[in-house]
Amino acid sequence: MKLFDRSVDLAQFSENTPLYPICRAWMRNNPTLREGARTPSPQPPPALEDEEVAEVMNGKCHDIYRLPQPIPCPLNTGGQPVSTRIPSPLPPSEKPLDINMCHTAGSGVATLLYNHMDRWKKIRQRWKESSHRNQHRYTDSMRILKEMFERQ
Repeated sequence: MKLFDRSVDLAQFSENTPLYPICRAWMRNNPTLREGARTPSPQPPPALEDEEVAEVMNGKCHDIYRLPQPIPCPLNTGGQPVSTRIPSPLPPSEKPLDINMCHTAGSGVATLLYNHMDRWKKIRQRWKESSHRNQHRYTDSMRILKEMFERQ
């Protein structure tokens, strides 16, 4: 089939082939190329072991194809991994705010603002600590990357 000065051989595709591979072949504009003839992807090298990480850190090995796996997440009581990226929620304040109470009986604007600022500072600090705990899982990879950077 020829469309807008580009050609594609529709005979190489089956009747239920999605449109995307046909469009890719049309964009390639090479009707003689068979779409189904692909070479298999090479197998990735195995993950780095502890002694291989030590060799990289000592400068013995210069070719790095994979970084070590991160330290696994801690598990909860049910055996499910706990996300170290999200901190546990901060418990609510002592007493809830009643928006229908008389304005003279409630706290002043400055007090409310101070309480909210204090609470959000604690929440931000918890997120920072949680981020540091999560990044700690990748210390081996970061050491290797820093070594590679300093070597250059």
